[in-house]
Amino acid sequence: MSSTEASIQVKLLNITGVRTDGGSSTSDGTPPTFDFNVKLEELEKRSGETVFSFAIAISTKPSVAKIDLNGIVTVNGESAVVEKVLQVDPEAKVPYLLKRVYQQVFLSIFLLSSMINVPNPPPGLTSSFIKSE
Repeated sequence: MSSTEASIQVKLLNITGVRTDGGSSTSDGTPPTFDFNVKLEELEKRSGETVFSFAIAISTKPSVAKIDLNGIVTVNGESAVVEKVLQVDPEAKVPYLLKRVYQQVFLSIFLLSSMINVPNPPPGLTSSFIKSE
């Protein structure tokens, strides 16, 4: 998926993080695993532009932290371009658009995780982490 095919603008509206226990690892010292719950919904479609809302909830097992974020993503391009970014990346097994959103917001997630002293989620998003709504 080439970035020259579609202009994608991500606007992060809200991000919150909570430490749910005092630690940053499991009782045996291993880092927790991450679960992602993702929602991507089309809000508006105009000529040459489609607007989606997104929400990502990240939790850990065992329960160490919970991070929630949401925002708006605008895809500029004709219908064929929008359909292409909604296709699933065969390697990551998630839509290209969702991968791009996560790439754009990852730095905010990383900074928040560091500020509340919890493990950082992985920088790449694959289907093994995701539960879609």
